[in-house]
Amino acid sequence: MEKSEKRRETKQQSSQVIPIAFTELDEASLREYNRFATGFSEVDRVLGGGIVAGSLILLSGDPGIGKSTLLFEIAHNMALQGKRVLYVSSEESLPQIYLRIKRLKAEKTPNLFLLSTSIFEDVLSALEHLAPELAIVDSVQNLSREEGDFLPGSVALLRDFSVRFMEIAKSRNVALILVGHVTKEGVVAGPRTLEHLVDVVLYLEGDPNRPLRFLRGMKNRFGSTQEIGLLELTEDGFVEVTDPSRYFLSDGEEAPHTGVARTVLAEGKRAMVVEVQSLVHPSFLDFPRRVSLGIDLNRIHLLLAVIEKVARIRFSRQDVYVSIAGGIRTFETSSDLALCVSLVSSRLEREVRKDTVFCGEVGLGGEIRSVPFLENRLQEALRVGIRRAVLARGQGIPSRLREIECASYGNILELFQHEGLL
Repeated sequence: MEKSEKRRETKQQSSQVIPIAFTELDEASLREYNRFATGFSEVDRVLGGGIVAGSLILLSGDPGIGKSTLLFEIAHNMALQGKRVLYVSSEESLPQIYLRIKRLKAEKTPNLFLLSTSIFEDVLSALEHLAPELAIVDSVQNLSREEGDFLPGSVALLRDFSVRFMEIAKSRNVALILVGHVTKEGVVAGPRTLEHLVDVVLYLEGDPNRPLRFLRGMKNRFGSTQEIGLLELTEDGFVEVTDPSRYFLSDGEEAPHTGVARTVLAEGKRAMVVEVQSLVHPSFLDFPRRVSLGIDLNRIHLLLAVIEKVARIRFSRQDVYVSIAGGIRTFETSSDLALCVSLVSSRLEREVRKDTVFCGEVGLGGEIRSVPFLENRLQEALRVGIRRAVLARGQGIPSRLREIECASYGNILELFQHEGLL
C-alpha cells in the first residue's frame, strides 16, 4: 500500500502542468516560427510566407501533374540559399533523377543531397547523418519497412509513417515534405490520419493538356487556406504566373461576342478577371448533354432552371457546354451572374460587351445578391482596362472607385432586358 501511494504521488507530481493565464500571454511568449523562402513567391503565398522549420507538409496531386518537378525545384532553390536539403525518391532511380536535373538545367550545389530508396530505415539513417533543414520524401506510399509484413501503401504502414515523420519533424526541427498519391475521387490515398496529423495539406491541380497549374492549401496551421498559387509548367520547369488576369483574358479587340461574359474571381486576397464561355446548341439526343469545365455541374443545372423559370428561356432541348477560359476551376458563387449572361447570350445569339464584368450571386428566385471583396474585384477590373461593372442592386461602391461605371439590377430578368439580351 505504501509503495503504491508513493508511486501515485510521484506520478501526480511529474504530471503537473501549469496553465498560462490569458492576460499573461503576449507575442514575446509565443514561439517565433522560422520560415524559409521556397524561391517561388506563389508557393510562399499558399504556405503563408514560406516553409516553417519543424513542420510536416503533405503535397498531393494527380499523376504527371508536376509534383516531383516542383519539389525538386524548391529543394534546389533552398540549397542555393545555403540550406542543407535532402531529396529522397522512392519511385525514381538516381539516373532518372539526374535526367530531370539536366532537363531543368539545375545549377550544381553541394548542399543538395539525393537518395533513391524505398526503405524507411534508409531514410531515417540519412536524416540522422545529414541533419538537413529540409527533407523531401517522394512518395510516402512507396515506402516500406526493412523487416515487415505490410505491403507499401497499406493503411497500418501509412499511419505508422505519418506518426514517425511528425516526431522527426518536431524533435529535430526539420521541415519535412511528403508526397501523397490520390484516389480516383481526387483525395489523398490512405487513412485520414495522414491528413489530420500533418501541419499543411497542399494540392497541385490542373489540366494535363494545359501548362497552367494551381497550388491550393486545404489545411494550414501557419496561415490561411484561402490563398491559391498559379504556376506554369514549361520545358525548363515551373514559371510563376504573376498576372493571372492577363493570362486568362483572350487577346484581340474588345469587340462584343456571343456566349462570353467576364467576371472577377476572388481567391484569398487575389482577384482575377476571367471569361465564362458557353455554347448552347440544339440537341439531337433524347437527353441533351450538359458539360462543364471549371464550374460545378450542379450549379449549372440550378441556374438553367432559374433562367427557364424567371426569363422563360428554354434549355430543355439544348446541349449546354460551359467552360472558364484558361483551365481555372472555381467554386465561387460570384460567377453566377456571368454564367447566366453567357448562357442566355449563346442561346439567343446576343452579343455581350467585353468591357463589362458581371459580379453577383443568383438566388433561386432569380434575385441578384451582392458579392464579398467587391473593392478588390473592381480594382483588378480597372487595372486590366475594364471600365464597367454589373452588380446587385444596393451593393455599395467605394468613392475612390467612381471611375468605373456601375449598373445595378435586382433580378436577372431586369438585367437581360436592360442589357439587350432579350
